[in-house]
Amino acid sequence: MNIFWNIYKNIERELIEISNIIHIDDNQLSVYSPKITELLIRTVVEVEAISKELYFKNGGNKENDNQLFFDTDCIDFLENKWLLSKKKVIVSAPNFYFSDEDNRVLTPLKKANKRGSSSSKWLIAYQAVKHNRNNSLSKGNLKNLIEALAGLYVLNIYYKDLVYSLSRDSNGTNFDNSLGSSIFSVDIHKYTDITYDNEKEDMPYKKSINYDSSVYIMEPTQKSKDDFKEQCSLFISNFNKEIGDRKLKKIENCIKQEQNIDENKIQEILENIKSDKSIEEELFQEKRFSAFEMFTNIEYQAVVNKQQY
Repeated sequence: MNIFWNIYKNIERELIEISNIIHIDDNQLSVYSPKITELLIRTVVEVEAISKELYFKNGGNKENDNQLFFDTDCIDFLENKWLLSKKKVIVSAPNFYFSDEDNRVLTPLKKANKRGSSSSKWLIAYQAVKHNRNNSLSKGNLKNLIEALAGLYVLNIYYKDLVYSLSRDSNGTNFDNSLGSSIFSVDIHKYTDITYDNEKEDMPYKKSINYDSSVYIMEPTQKSKDDFKEQCSLFISNFNKEIGDRKLKKIENCIKQEQNIDENKIQEILENIKSDKSIEEELFQEKRFSAFEMFTNIEYQAVVNKQQY
């Protein structure tokens, strides 16, 4: 039973209601109010709760007592596993009018595993309004709330840990980047360069520059991997056999055409045909559609980026 997502959506809905009253753009992020402060506190209370659940769910072994801290213990543990500090969230709601890239593209869990002045600004703000509200009202502002909620959004995604079937959609165009949010969306790391390592009999995963920052990644399904590896192995085996047969036939024809042949001439013919790549090129042209079909039949899935590769 996932109780965290419904609470997240309730807070998100209340922030959207505020956006219908306040024109939220780059100039309005310092706006603060008791309501925004309340939402910030509720958001970070959820961050505390869900980070502890994720900690134990993923192998954390400290005692669940008052010495287990959500930031320096739980989020730090998850940071070391998943590199949460680099995961990007995009503010994509149509009624949030950000032109500054720093306000539109967030890394909300950066420094969330630290304490005190080294921590993230929204966590510092949370501690301030929780312990000294009268003197810290301005900390309960839109900027801190949006970043805290973006952090909670990421943690909810990891808690749900859903796998999305993309079928043969190799570009991930049908993937819903919002993942159910009405405010945020995430990057998906695409699986664009399919290769096959014949020696290792494997499909290496090639990482692009946005791999670490992507909350979701695309990968072939396990069945597609297994099928592709089997098809590639068979294709290469048949291809090499056909090359051998064609070269042998060419050698025989060359020898037949010679009137007086000796061992040196035979060796020369062998070397020439061995170095001649035209046979491989010709055969590949004949087989290219079969090879292409192997790639187009691959099915994909989108999974949470846990630094698997």
